[in-house]
Amino acid sequence: FFGEAAEQENWKGKLLLDACHSRRVSRARCICTRRSSGGHEIIRMETALAINSQWVKYAARVDGRDKLCRVTAYGSEFVLWLFSISGNDALIRWMKQVKNVKTGVGMARKCFRVAAPLKDLDAVAHLKDKGTQGTMKVILHTFNAIYYFIDHIELLSIFQILPYKAPEVKVVRYRFWIIKTFMNIALAFMALEKAKAAYKKAMKETPSDESTVSAAKRNLYKARLQVVVALTDIPVMIHNTTAWGKGKVPAHWMGLSGAIGSMISCRLIWMEVGSQMKLKAA
Repeated sequence: FFGEAAEQENWKGKLLLDACHSRRVSRARCICTRRSSGGHEIIRMETALAINSQWVKYAARVDGRDKLCRVTAYGSEFVLWLFSISGNDALIRWMKQVKNVKTGVGMARKCFRVAAPLKDLDAVAHLKDKGTQGTMKVILHTFNAIYYFIDHIELLSIFQILPYKAPEVKVVRYRFWIIKTFMNIALAFMALEKAKAAYKKAMKETPSDESTVSAAKRNLYKARLQVVVALTDIPVMIHNTTAWGKGKVPAHWMGLSGAIGSMISCRLIWMEVGSQMKLKAA
């Protein structure tokens, strides 16, 4: 009898010890889980703060804000077309608001670009490239400066400070943009070929150097995006320069092309800001 009682007590004792052990393990797991989740929360907070800091630096750039507004302005043309063919009365009624957004954002872009010609003149003054590429960049920045100067005249004409008709000034402005566009396309393809050569060289000479290969690959990616951005300006140029162009390239396709190019430009500026932040942190 006493032996059976002792065994029963031992069995109860083992159950109690197992229960205590399982509780300790569960508690330890709970603590680890809390610490792990707390670590993840800290990481998420740091990531959110880093993105916020990058966004602040992006928004501080004139070209960053301008490209965001350009997405809206050109994208509005495509949205207007979608609303017009939708057959939905509610969407058709919203077309007026979309037009107001397009007009307002277009005006904001002109205000952002005040004194923009000085930036291009400064680029010409500090240009280090020589030869054909240097000449092309001088032409690009010169015509871009003239383009922005005429844009200022158009803005003052809209405000009726100058006695000119804004639509007529816009046509003249875009004719200077033709040269700038072709120079930009040519320079983008030249930069692409240079980036391709640098990437092949890195893969051939230093394939084990991850940092060098990664930098070359990143530059090649940026160069490809720049080519796409430059090519998306062609429909915009054709539509805005001649009456023939307006017939060949409808406003909605022009708007879609401009919006796509602007979104890619936003991506490029975002990458540039991120790279600058990493260099500063290092």
